[in-house]
Amino acid sequence: MLKKFVLLALVISIVAACFSPAITYAKVLDNTSLDKHVEKIVNNKVKLSGNVKKKLRKLFNYIEKNYNYIRTTDFKTYDGWAGDYALDMYSCKKGSCYHFAAAYAFLAKKVSKYKVRIVVGKTNGFTEVLQDHAWVEIKINSRWYICDPNMDKYAEKSSGKYFLKKRNDLKKTYDNFENVKYFNL
Repeated sequence: MLKKFVLLALVISIVAACFSPAITYAKVLDNTSLDKHVEKIVNNKVKLSGNVKKKLRKLFNYIEKNYNYIRTTDFKTYDGWAGDYALDMYSCKKGSCYHFAAAYAFLAKKVSKYKVRIVVGKTNGFTEVLQDHAWVEIKINSRWYICDPNMDKYAEKSSGKYFLKKRNDLKKTYDNFENVKYFNL
């Protein structure tokens, strides 16, 4: 009976979180759930062998095409936030820029040996005014590249503009990378 109650409570919290403006349920889950989601998506979307950049592109396109935006106004970092936000996105199929960044970062890390980090800072990519935002950076050789599926999906005339782009090429959009916080995976 206790097992049924715990399972029911978990299901209710997941369903409630998917319809809540601020998605926050994933703390109940563990890294095993995250690993399973990432593994399933990677196995379904890319071949085990092959060009890493092509894999990164396929997964970038997958995130951009299969997930929708929902605003998060109370974002705060904490230990494990990226895993929680990625799980939210995989489960609910919607999330904020923080969810988009986390979901893509874990997939990118899975298919590459590159350093992958989530960056939390500001952008003017959606409007002329700087606003809080999160994106992914991937280090290939000695250079960091931006991958931002949320911006690529929703910014005007941006199809492909935010996939593996040199940081220096996007300084104006990403507030010249001042006052950002980095979260390495």
